[in-house]
Amino acid sequence: MIKRSRFTLACAILLGGFVSAHADTIMLLSSYGTSAFIPGAGNTATTYDPLNSAVNSGSTSTSNISPGSVWHSATGNSSWVSYNAGTGPTGNVVAPNGDYIYQTTFNLTAANLNDTGTLSVLGDDTLSVFLNGNLILQSAGPMGPNNSYAKCSDIGPNCINPLTFNFTGFTAGLNTLTFDVKQVNLGNEGLDFSGSIDSLASVPEPLSLALLGTGLFAFVGLSRRYITAE
Repeated sequence: MIKRSRFTLACAILLGGFVSAHADTIMLLSSYGTSAFIPGAGNTATTYDPLNSAVNSGSTSTSNISPGSVWHSATGNSSWVSYNAGTGPTGNVVAPNGDYIYQTTFNLTAANLNDTGTLSVLGDDTLSVFLNGNLILQSAGPMGPNNSYAKCSDIGPNCINPLTFNFTGFTAGLNTLTFDVKQVNLGNEGLDFSGSIDSLASVPEPLSLALLGTGLFAFVGLSRRYITAE
């Protein structure tokens, strides 16, 4: 039984190493306020759209805010942000019901059009996410018997549990992520996100075949040793 477990583990490591050799993270994504840059983030600061939001603050500026003990802590190397520093659980500003629109941008080359993005998001009360104007994550539904919005939406995306999803649909040059944070039951308001953009590393074909061949020979060798031991 021990030998079988060791054989299985060795095969998993071998095949896992071959697959992981092809993964390549080209950019990290993080939410952060307009006056607090996060090192390593490949996207711009998260800005506010006052003209299309429930509250016209008169400014595109955003602030980092504390999640307190009510919201989940910020995901990854990111910060909760809002148009007003007082809308978080530790502040005293009550955000009216409606939509609060935030944006961030990043640049990609034509070679990265087939890349895959990953985001983990949090929002109070809930939020929708758009990439270049196309919906990539739908918000939770309205308040009702199955969703009380006691703290924020009971159903993800919400402020309690990070929701992680993958997305595609990039363009060459400037790409825009838009976050429509929806207030449904008054109270606090804010947004947090983190993630990455990943591509499959383009390994030259001869090298790819050599790696695969080496892996297969090693696999056969392990198989023979296992059978002999049995």
